[in-house]
Amino acid sequence: MKAIFNREFNSYFTSLLGYVFLTIFVLLTGAMFCLVNIFQYQTANMTYFFASINNIAVFFLPLLTMRLFSEDKKLKTDQLLMTAPVSLGDIVLGKFFAALGVFLLGALITVIYPITLAFYGELPIAETISCYIGFILLCSVILAIGAFMSSLTDSQIVAAVTTYGIIIFILLLGTAAQYIPNETISSVLLWLSPIQRFSDFTLGMLNFEPVIYYLSLTGMLLFLTMMVFERRRLR
Repeated sequence: MKAIFNREFNSYFTSLLGYVFLTIFVLLTGAMFCLVNIFQYQTANMTYFFASINNIAVFFLPLLTMRLFSEDKKLKTDQLLMTAPVSLGDIVLGKFFAALGVFLLGALITVIYPITLAFYGELPIAETISCYIGFILLCSVILAIGAFMSSLTDSQIVAAVTTYGIIIFILLLGTAAQYIPNETISSVLLWLSPIQRFSDFTLGMLNFEPVIYYLSLTGMLLFLTMMVFERRRLR
């Protein structure tokens, strides 16, 4: 898995993709930080920042996943991977963690925002840490969705568009739940929505239910991606 990870992670920066993603991510989060925490609310509470950014940031994650498997399939190098002395799990996890690693670089840069706020007010540390954990777990789910969609096609554009479609559907789940009079159905939709589950992390109390939810959903999507590879290998 380490060899796959190194190959994929380095490929983001031998091309412009990694730099483009980090530039967009840092500019976007920086703008939202200034707008929300400094100009609008004038607060050191990072929950406002994360509540604003998570619905937007997820739309940039397909930049990291659209080529994960589709490029290999298009170039026919996926056959080399499947016959290499590594397991399918190592291939899928190596590529996924490479994309996650690039995202984590961007998330690490944003740590400067709460550090800056700490100099000007009392920073709610528990809420900030909890929000970061939730944000990373949420984005892991989106990356896993993108990885799965990329494994189904040899077109980066198709992989990106279908991932965006699922992201939009996820966003609409929470909105639709607000207009459904049946409380049971509304609650189920809210429970299913990864975006809505993020609100559990803004309370500063690390509830294990949403953590398990995010990890389970990510694991399921990566397992499905492995099954796509397994089916292709058996053909």
